[in-house]
Amino acid sequence: MLNWGVIGLGRIAQRFCESLSHFDEACFYAGASHNPKKRQQFKELYHPEKLYDDYMKLLEDENVDIVYIALPHASHYKYALESMKHHKAVLVEKPATLTSKEIRTLCEYSEKNHVFFMEAMKSRFIPMINQVHKEIEKGIIGDIVSIENHFQSIVPYDEHSYIYDPKQGGALYDIGIYNIATVLDFVKSSVVSISNDVKVEHGVDVHDSITLEFENGVKAFMEASLDGPVRKDMIITGTKGTITLDPFYRPTKAVISFNGESFTGEIPYDIDDFHTEIEACHEAIAYIKVESDRMSHQDSIDCIELMERIGETICRS
Repeated sequence: MLNWGVIGLGRIAQRFCESLSHFDEACFYAGASHNPKKRQQFKELYHPEKLYDDYMKLLEDENVDIVYIALPHASHYKYALESMKHHKAVLVEKPATLTSKEIRTLCEYSEKNHVFFMEAMKSRFIPMINQVHKEIEKGIIGDIVSIENHFQSIVPYDEHSYIYDPKQGGALYDIGIYNIATVLDFVKSSVVSISNDVKVEHGVDVHDSITLEFENGVKAFMEASLDGPVRKDMIITGTKGTITLDPFYRPTKAVISFNGESFTGEIPYDIDDFHTEIEACHEAIAYIKVESDRMSHQDSIDCIELMERIGETICRS
């Protein structure tokens, strides 16, 4: 039985714990939050054995095997590293860190000390995404020419929210990492050109319209926004046809178009959109691996490095 500890008891952690409850080989053993109301809420909903008011107390609990970190972005690096120093496997929410230096440090520590570490990029584990890879490998739409994806939401300004904190917030860090990770999942080439038509409000990027050009000739357009309009689709265009996913980061349906016809395929989640990500952690740990094949350390490094390069186009002052 794997005992999970959860640091940060917000909405994402609630969905995570709900998914975790469907596993026989693991359990939500301990949670940690500075907020007593959240600790009480999780106690009533999920009945963990331990609840802590201090994150370090959870890490000092010898019964915790693996830690899920669901804190604001700026805290990911510190507690991921502290978790591994306390001999805990780690699943940390995206983005795993805010800089390439930090993500390299975490990956190097994981490998040197042989402790599992993974960024929680759940899109990599969605069954439909993996099926789309298989269809593309079969050549159903030919060679990929371009990818366009949109993760556009409406998030009203809140001066108390980490999303509007200039040091860790903005559309790129909060949701644009999904755009980046998905494009890099399908395009295995180096980025040679970056442009970003960015809108900044309250010291953060609220709308990024990013164009990438890859060494192999593929082009990508990514749009991430906190100011709408709501749109969450992706179109992969090949030499023979297209594949459309909506929402692209956790799809259950795909529309494949070629030769003037369109076909819709559907693959439901295994329980929910967190389940296969959690399952991948369990499998990797069972096989004594330090990383996942689908979201490897190098994958995280590539994503954070590109996020960092795009971030250089944003003037937050």
